[in-house]
Amino acid sequence: MNTPLKWRYLGQLAGLLLSVAPVNAFAYCVGGDQTLPNYDPRYYSIAHEFRRSQYVVVATVIREIWIGEDGKIKALRPPFQFNGPRPWGFDPYIGAFYDLQVRTIYKGKPPAIIRVFSENTTARFWLRKGQKILGFVSPEVFDKPIGKQFTLDTCGNFSVFPGASRTIPAVLAAMRTRR
Repeated sequence: MNTPLKWRYLGQLAGLLLSVAPVNAFAYCVGGDQTLPNYDPRYYSIAHEFRRSQYVVVATVIREIWIGEDGKIKALRPPFQFNGPRPWGFDPYIGAFYDLQVRTIYKGKPPAIIRVFSENTTARFWLRKGQKILGFVSPEVFDKPIGKQFTLDTCGNFSVFPGASRTIPAVLAAMRTRR
């Protein structure tokens, strides 16, 4: 079977499997894995995520940069898998970098602009230029050519405003507890 045809069939098979899978089965969230020896049911609590994050900030998305499989900047060129507005797992993109303009700092001493990476996997997050977010920012090591980058844990408490406003009181409480 030729390679393009094989990828098309694999994409169709993945689409079929995803269409019958339960929604909460997409991303593996290590903190929710009760089979791990150090399982902690509070792993994704705001206080715990606050402690394990390098930075906790309110920021505005100022730039989105998609990266091709070769590790170089690649413009988005539809059509995408499942006719989506952005790439999915079988599209030829490793992921996207988002530049975040820091507006409010709750933890750490971040630079004025933080670049975070969203890998093109089931744990991806999609942001739009101009969105205001509450970000729990941590470093993570990705496969080459990306390497070590900051990211947002999609299983955690990262959220977009105005909904993120409901999380701020717990973030402030975590700040007070930390002192």
